[in-house]
Amino acid sequence: MIEKLIAYFSKFQALSEDVKNIIRNDTEIRVIKKGTILLKEGQIPKDNYFIIKGSIRQYYLKNGEEKTSNFFIEEEWVLPFTNINKDGKSACYLECIEDSHLVIADDKQGNDFLEEFPEFYKTSQLILEKEIIRQQNEIAKYVNQSPEERYIDLQKNHSELINRVPQYQIASYIGVKPESLSRIRKRIATDLRLKKE
Repeated sequence: MIEKLIAYFSKFQALSEDVKNIIRNDTEIRVIKKGTILLKEGQIPKDNYFIIKGSIRQYYLKNGEEKTSNFFIEEEWVLPFTNINKDGKSACYLECIEDSHLVIADDKQGNDFLEEFPEFYKTSQLILEKEIIRQQNEIAKYVNQSPEERYIDLQKNHSELINRVPQYQIASYIGVKPESLSRIRKRIATDLRLKKE
């Protein structure tokens, strides 16, 4: 599975065999069980995650109710510091929603790696920029899209999540109750059928 991480980095820049071997020898992939909470609200985030296989959900608790704000799947980074309060504590929860194979690295490990291989600095900046843009886009969706538009967007851009994620979490993600999601899905299916006729 480590080859997937090497292939991911290779999308950004060519890797020498020496660097590939260091990644192979020094990178640990941990298997985290479904339902494991990686981070809780109020904790100080110290780890970043790269998903080799599996998925992670980001959510907030409001009046005891979970509000899903993001999903992360294979070949995506989860950088918790993009969701911290002014005191440096997490504003959200991170949960594995499938058994997940993760590369877990803290800031010190990341900084040590960049010191040894400064050519990765540009790649790390691109990854960070991509994640910040992703978070901004998620906020924009909440502001600008209706629940039905959010569901259609999810179907279009992350259709694999529809069958991998519990429907109540998808409902939470688009901002409705599960019964409202059922109505949205029926309406979309009806519209598609009418267009084909």
